[in-house]
Amino acid sequence: MQLYPLKLVTIVGETLIMEDIADEGVKLGASGFTISDVVGHGSRSTRNVMFSGEAKTRKLEFVVPADVAVSILTFVSRQYFEHYACIAWLSDVSVVRGEEYVGKR
Repeated sequence: MQLYPLKLVTIVGETLIMEDIADEGVKLGASGFTISDVVGHGSRSTRNVMFSGEAKTRKLEFVVPADVAVSILTFVSRQYFEHYACIAWLSDVSVVRGEEYVGKR
């Protein structure tokens, strides 16, 4: 078994912006993403309100090489942090079948 060192980019924010961020992440080099409905509490209030059958807050995740991770985080911080409730972080991950994420740009 081989493990591939990659980055996990996690963004938690308003449902309204998640599809746009996901689309941009793919344009920046991600091979895919995962979006989940989430609940929680943060500096901008409790984020568990449901409307129109959808969660108000979602978590978006990308597993990508380091350069793509930096591009995604730069995009999110410049386009969304000032006007939307969202947070983003970067984690190191070791991925089995990581060849699926390496060199597909």
